[in-house]
Amino acid sequence: MRTLRREQRLVQFRAYIEARLDDPDFELGDVARYFGLTDRCVRGIFHTTAETLSAFVLRRRLERAAHLLIDEQRAGDTILSIALDCGFNDAACFSRQFHRHFGTTARFYRKNGGVKPIASVSASDCVL
Repeated sequence: MRTLRREQRLVQFRAYIEARLDDPDFELGDVARYFGLTDRCVRGIFHTTAETLSAFVLRRRLERAAHLLIDEQRAGDTILSIALDCGFNDAACFSRQFHRHFGTTARFYRKNGGVKPIASVSASDCVL
């Protein structure tokens, strides 16, 4: 497959995935079936990027969750309901992945308007 065709497919795949991020049952096979391709072909096209399809889906779900956590219209929603709306089906998994990706908890992130905590600095790190 030529590079241009591969890039076009990648754009199509990403658009399809973006529209389905809230589906907790979404999987690689859905993309392949929709485009009439094999799972291997879809993985191969994503392999040309810096992240796998699974990593892309996870990153976009986390980014969407982070956005919704600080959205004033969602201020009354629980963190769990936002996680579920973003395609996560397990609170513990969401919490772990959010912390791994953003370096803080979803609660801290929300409370501080999306500002991440400053890494703790010890006195020995300071030069006077």
